Amino acid sequence: MPERYADSFRCASARTARQSGAAVLLAMLTLALMAGLAAFVVADYGAAADLLVGRQDQNQSRWLARAAVDWARNVLAEDKRTSKIDYLGEAWATHVAPTAVEDGEVSGEITDYSGLFDLNSLVSYGQINKTQVAAYVRLLSLLGLPSQQATSLAAALVDWLDTDNNPLPGGAESDWYVTQGKRYQVANGLLVDVDELRLIRGYDDDLVERLRPFVAALPSSTFINVNTAPPEVLAAIVDNLSIDEARAIAVRRLVVPFQTTSDFTALLPARAFAPGQIDVGSRYFLVGGRAKYGQAVTRMQVLLDRSSNWPVIVWQKIL
Repeated sequence: MPERYADSFRCASARTARQSGAAVLLAMLTLALMAGLAAFVVADYGAAADLLVGRQDQNQSRWLARAAVDWARNVLAEDKRTSKIDYLGEAWATHVAPTAVEDGEVSGEITDYSGLFDLNSLVSYGQINKTQVAAYVRLLSLLGLPSQQATSLAAALVDWLDTDNNPLPGGAESDWYVTQGKRYQVANGLLVDVDELRLIRGYDDDLVERLRPFVAALPSSTFINVNTAPPEVLAAIVDNLSIDEARAIAVRRLVVPFQTTSDFTALLPARAFAPGQIDVGSRYFLVGGRAKYGQAVTRMQVLLDRSSNWPVIVWQKIL
């Protein structure tokens, strides 16, 4: 073969080899890309499926939590129909331990909020309720706060609730919050929830948690149920009743609940005086529910008003 043909043949072979190699490389790249896209689609589908399942589980857990609330409403409605008093030995006061349901579990409890000290009672129709302020100061003192601090905390709460802009000694109106760099002013109205205390001068997280077992924020004035009030609350609302005497009364009522307020006042020492704002029945209840379905968990709190036969939801929140 002439030399020039041999050179041409070698060049053609080289070009063919390069083209063949490029084709193979392109095919490999295309295959890798297709495999990557397939993996992405599968992974994305799996994530979407997981998300769908997660949403379904969450919806089911919320449905179970709402069912627990409806159960509580039925229990309270039946209790109101069959009993004229409320005490801690009744069915509604029983904590429901985690109970298995299909693919999940549900639990809950009912707390008598009418047995707690109402923070909103410090102000009534825009005016300071001195009797309730004094009781609140006693409650703070029973929880271990110094007298001066207890008085200042009560004043700050009154200033938050009342409708004027005149701070009480130790209290705080809107001007104080502005000077402290706060981006809010006093509410000049009722607290909706105990957690709102954190906004008020002097109330930190630790104090709010110390207060939580003993106080409530109710939408309207109500009497305190002496059948369910903690001893600290009894000692706060009854003048000259010691905490030890209040604890003794609390033990006795577990065996013999008070049928009337006269039954309660008959047990008080001669020096003690109970205000007329007491009762042996309750209007407000807090329902706490916990539901689990699959991997989703829902915790719910609902405040119920049982002024009518069927308890009405005042507010609810998912935690």
